[in-house]
Amino acid sequence: MQEDSVTRRLFVGLMMLSGLAGISYEILYGRILGNIIGDQFIVSAAVLMTFLLGIGLGAMYAHRLWRWLWAIEAGIGIYGLLMVAVQPWLEPLVYSASALFGGSLAGSVLVCVLLLIAPALLIGCSVPLFAGYFARMQHGGGGAFAHVYMVYNLGAALTALLIEFYLIRSLGVRGTVTLFALVNLLIAAGLRCSAVGPRQPHGRRWQTLVFRLPDRMVAALVLASVASAIFQLFMVKYAELVFGPFRESFALVLSLVLLGITLGSRLVRRFSPGFTTVMWWNLAGLLWLMLAAGGAIYVYAALYPLVGDSFWQVVLLKWLVLALLMLVPATSFGATIPALLTSRGEISQESGTLLFISSIANVCGFLLMVFLLHRYLDYGVQLLVVATISLLALLVFEVARLRRLLAAGLLLAAMGGAFAGEWDEDLLYLSYTKFKSVTGLMEERKRTQSFERYKGYQDVFSINRVEGEPYFFINGYISIPLNNPSEKIVGALSTLYAPRLDDALVLGLGSGATASSAGLFFDHTDVVEINPVVRENLFRMAEWNFDIEHNPRITIHVDDAIHFVKAGGKNYSLILNTVTTPLYFSSSKLYTKDFFDDVKRRLTPDGVYVTWMDSRIGDVGAGMILRTLQASFRHCAALYVKGAYFLLVASDQPLVMTQQQAVTTQPELRDNLMQRYGIMSEWLPYHLMTTDLFALPIDPELPLNTADDPVLEFEIASLQKGGIPEFRKKLEAHFDIAEIRQAMTSVPAAFPADFLAHARARLGRSSIEERWQALLAAEDSQARRDLAELELRRVRMEVVKGAREIHAYAYQLMKLKRYREAITYLQRVQAMAPAYDNASYNLGVCFELLGDEEQALENFRHELVVDPADQDASYRIARLLLRMQRYEQALAALDDYLQRPGPLQARAYFYRAAAHKALGHADQARVDLLQAMQLGPIDRALAEQLHLL
Repeated sequence: MQEDSVTRRLFVGLMMLSGLAGISYEILYGRILGNIIGDQFIVSAAVLMTFLLGIGLGAMYAHRLWRWLWAIEAGIGIYGLLMVAVQPWLEPLVYSASALFGGSLAGSVLVCVLLLIAPALLIGCSVPLFAGYFARMQHGGGGAFAHVYMVYNLGAALTALLIEFYLIRSLGVRGTVTLFALVNLLIAAGLRCSAVGPRQPHGRRWQTLVFRLPDRMVAALVLASVASAIFQLFMVKYAELVFGPFRESFALVLSLVLLGITLGSRLVRRFSPGFTTVMWWNLAGLLWLMLAAGGAIYVYAALYPLVGDSFWQVVLLKWLVLALLMLVPATSFGATIPALLTSRGEISQESGTLLFISSIANVCGFLLMVFLLHRYLDYGVQLLVVATISLLALLVFEVARLRRLLAAGLLLAAMGGAFAGEWDEDLLYLSYTKFKSVTGLMEERKRTQSFERYKGYQDVFSINRVEGEPYFFINGYISIPLNNPSEKIVGALSTLYAPRLDDALVLGLGSGATASSAGLFFDHTDVVEINPVVRENLFRMAEWNFDIEHNPRITIHVDDAIHFVKAGGKNYSLILNTVTTPLYFSSSKLYTKDFFDDVKRRLTPDGVYVTWMDSRIGDVGAGMILRTLQASFRHCAALYVKGAYFLLVASDQPLVMTQQQAVTTQPELRDNLMQRYGIMSEWLPYHLMTTDLFALPIDPELPLNTADDPVLEFEIASLQKGGIPEFRKKLEAHFDIAEIRQAMTSVPAAFPADFLAHARARLGRSSIEERWQALLAAEDSQARRDLAELELRRVRMEVVKGAREIHAYAYQLMKLKRYREAITYLQRVQAMAPAYDNASYNLGVCFELLGDEEQALENFRHELVVDPADQDASYRIARLLLRMQRYEQALAALDDYLQRPGPLQARAYFYRAAAHKALGHADQARVDLLQAMQLGPIDRALAEQLHLL
């Protein structure tokens, strides 16, 4: 008895280890293949369905391999070691297959399916055989399967968390695969060397068992499994929208799904509920989810400030919120197979058959969700669909009686009521960054007026109107406003450094603003976008992207950046990465040494690669990016887009603004930036901060970010407070205006005053602007500032072509004492708008200063026609007439001026005194002189000039 107990405990331990290892391969192989061919939907779908089908088929045929459980575990481990060993050759294999299909993704996906089907089949065999073995050990039936299913999935739930939060961070992807492969070999050795392999059973063939399963049982399991698959995908999207599109969000949901199976199995083993009871639990849990999903977000927002400083506490909070919402339905879905299992036949056969049916139904549920439900229904309606399918499973299993139909109807009505009264679809579209305080959440609700929602197979896109401004929302993340100039500026800034304007590649389409801006310059631009839903709705953003869809020189490809870069053979003068921040796992792959090397192979020898980063990555993250970039490129420049948004321009050649003339004079971009935003395209070169970013001190101990060891992804994920103060301090200490001059192909006369003016306009009160101001104070003369202002007004005038803009330019010419030029433009204003206020006045000033008194007088008089209340014009007319010795007319003009209060009344009295004296009116002249003296201190020089003293 004691020996049997030891054997049983050893066997349970091996079962637990098998569960730990089993789920790991789906996650890890998915990562490996994603690193090779990208994370586009078809790849993720192929990996998931291959494992579901493979596991289902393995489960169905497992009983035929009764004596070979140890060999199956060994096979899983050996296959894992082989995957690690041959990984350097996998990429050429995958892309060779792609070439056989004309470079399409289909060939690569086919190879992936073939690579995964074998381990999936082997993994699928484990649970039924472990259940059969255990049943023989304890002479039990269904209870044995429930125990095995519980232990196996408990191990799997732990693995889902261990992989995401510890193992890959410590060992890398390949190291983690190796670890689990060794675990499987250990299990194989334990099974082989211990007495845990009972004699082979003599049960019926599996086909006989399938045909004898009651139809209602099969139908109920199919429906429940379809509902389970939809529910799981629903919860993944909910987690992404609330917590952000991170790998950790998926890991938390997966762990709870597996924990639900564990708890469901335990409940069946302990209390033996029937399938009907389990499904009623399920429906109650779904009703609770419908009622609580919105409130849970507010609870999360209320608690986040209490734990926000600790990464692990935030992870725990997220897990608890998800557990509160989904654990009841997840547990009931997990209990379905144990609840249906009987002990009529051989446990390995019956459990294998049920697992096969469930796996096939899971695939159907997955397809239903991605191709129909997710694409066309709101999330609240999707949850109603899950409840309806679960209810159908219940009614199919139990012969529908009137009482049950009434109960079902009431439950559906309750779900509908909860949907109508409590479900808040808009809440999911605010952006996960708004859920970190209740105040911020409520303020964002008030600020957001509308949502234009569009969904694809797995992605969510929306144009949100926030205080009237349109924002781009994708998968839980909201970017800068669509009408913000920054993305157009990025396209132009990147083009500055391209050696030629032949071919460019832009990674990430988004709103299309950056790609369309770059596309204005190049003979041909390829643009890659991973999300089909973004491509489908690009036309909705035409007003912000130069109508990119109708630019014949731009080709848009729906593909993953990794796959497109690796699969193509074309070389580019510029490759520009505009994919969302590396904060998100699918984007962080574009900051690995592997990807930088792949990009370099697609560049011409003198080509440039442009990527970006912002303050959310933290100082360590910034250091990792720079160190990894330095491992692939020799030179790197840094440019600001905004105060916390930087471009990194990398190349093997020194960086010079080869395309300065082309970028600063491109008419469509120039007009758009000036008309909409008041930005000078001529000043875009001034975004440069340094051409020698690698000269900054970078910690040599920082690890390189690689696909196998994605340290940047984990560093950013664990960062609770953003900001890159140390990086900025090092960068600003390195500023040298000589670098900027050397990089430009032409330097304007107003430089560096125009350089500083642009920094003030784009950055406001920023440490970058303040540093440049301190460095250039000696060179920032008033004369240069006036020239910079003149250039700004000139461009505004040329773009807008309005009377106001022409007048402003002429006025600045007057300030620079370029009166004859000013006259030309002021006369244009008069021709365009004869009644334009102050145009005639300023013309009069110019003529007066040039000594043309008659022309000056004519224009001042015309100004009074336009604006009879213009006292300055009256004053200048009087002064001119006095100077022209037309004393009577001067007196009339001065009398008119003095009838209304004005700033120059004292001088007007002096001038009137002079006019009276010239006319021989000595007494009146004395009166006016005294009046002038009373209004202010006497201007002796003026008095002597007028012969009054």
